[in-house]
Amino acid sequence: KWSRRLEELRAFRSVHGNCLVPHTYPRNPQLARWVKRQRRQYKLLKEGKVSTMTAERVALLDEAGFVWDSHEASWREKIVELRRYRVRHGNCLVPSNYRPDPSLAVWVKCQRRQYKLYQEGKPSAMNDERIRELEGEGFCWEVRGLASSAVGSALGGTNESTMTPPPHLLVASTEIDKVVRI
Repeated sequence: KWSRRLEELRAFRSVHGNCLVPHTYPRNPQLARWVKRQRRQYKLLKEGKVSTMTAERVALLDEAGFVWDSHEASWREKIVELRRYRVRHGNCLVPSNYRPDPSLAVWVKCQRRQYKLYQEGKPSAMNDERIRELEGEGFCWEVRGLASSAVGSALGGTNESTMTPPPHLLVASTEIDKVVRI
């Protein structure tokens, strides 16, 4: 049974390009539950607790490209998308109605909410490492009133509905190593 699920996981990867089986995967809910169970068993193994996970299974899953921490994988994917946005637009001010990638807009909003919870000492997925990484990208934690703030004035004003800088602003981009006109 375990080997059969491993084969299903490999088939999923060949179709989707990764092993990130959604938690609710209607085409194969058994595979989704199995993937979740593998992560749970791996965690138990790492904690030195009783587990059905073995070194052999870990190796087989690693060979298949199994993602042990789906939250971290999702974080990495969104950071890459945010970098692409910054290269294209010169900032990390993803509008809430960003049509090309609505999920990026939702993620950005979520990061701001998690940051606020973190600052208030409440449970949060945010941590110092993520804060440093986002700030290194030029992430802006507070965007309310940005258009009328000193930052907005320094940018020459912004379009409040999209929070994009004015067209005359030039931004240097390390990724493309040239100056881009927005």
